[in-house]
Amino acid sequence: MKKEKKEVKKNSKEEKVKLVDIDKFNKIELIVSSIVGIIFLVLLFFAITNEVFIPAALICFALFLFCICYYYIEDQSKQKMVYVLFGLGVLLIIIEVVFTLVKIN
Repeated sequence: MKKEKKEVKKNSKEEKVKLVDIDKFNKIELIVSSIVGIIFLVLLFFAITNEVFIPAALICFALFLFCICYYYIEDQSKQKMVYVLFGLGVLLIIIEVVFTLVKIN
């Protein structure tokens, strides 16, 4: 008897977790991605005027790519695009680290 009640309680907790509005969550993801994109554009403008901002612009662009990946990760038809964008984001971070290390010396 007690075991059945625990299972019912456990299932009700899982259902509450699943009740998160997916459309609202996707809208929040899109808003965060848009904000990161706008910040990247501002940093890109600053990077064009002053080379000090290049590493920050590269990191922000990589973050923007990661946001796009996270937005499309559930879509099975866009899995290849997700992997390519994630790889580009990692590559940008590596380039930024190398660029920073070269500029330090």
